[in-house]
Amino acid sequence: MVPERVGQEAEAELVRLAAEVGADLRFVGLPVHEAGDSWQLRGGKPAVFVLYYDPSRADTGGVYVRWSPSAEIKELIVSAPELAEQRALPLGTVTLEVMTDAAEAILSTAGWETERAVDGVHETALKVSRPAAAA
Repeated sequence: MVPERVGQEAEAELVRLAAEVGADLRFVGLPVHEAGDSWQLRGGKPAVFVLYYDPSRADTGGVYVRWSPSAEIKELIVSAPELAEQRALPLGTVTLEVMTDAAEAILSTAGWETERAVDGVHETALKVSRPAAAA
C-alpha cells in the first residue's frame, strides 16, 4: 500500500527545510547531493551525503540525510563478494557509522534535531527536523 502524499504547502516546507539542511552541511565543507523527492530519487554521486525528503503523510515523512559510500566500495561488493567481506564491508560499515555520527553532530550544533532511522525504507539515514521551539 502506497502512503498518502502530503499537500503542496507541506511539501514546499519539506523542500525549504531540505535546502537549509544542505546549506548547513555545505557550509562546513561536506559534499552534498540534493536528491529531492524520495518517491522520485535522482541519481547520486558516490561518497557524498545524500539529502532527500519523503513527502508521505506517514511517520516516515520528512527530510533525511544519508552517507553514500564510494563507487569503489559498491563495485567491490557487487563484483567480488569474497573480497568485500575482508575489506569493503568492514571499511564501509565503519565509514557509514563515522559519517553518520559526524553529520548528526554537525546538524545538532547547527540547531537541527536529528533522529536515526534504524529500519525500514530510510535505514541508515538521519531524519532531520526543526527544534520544537522553532517549528
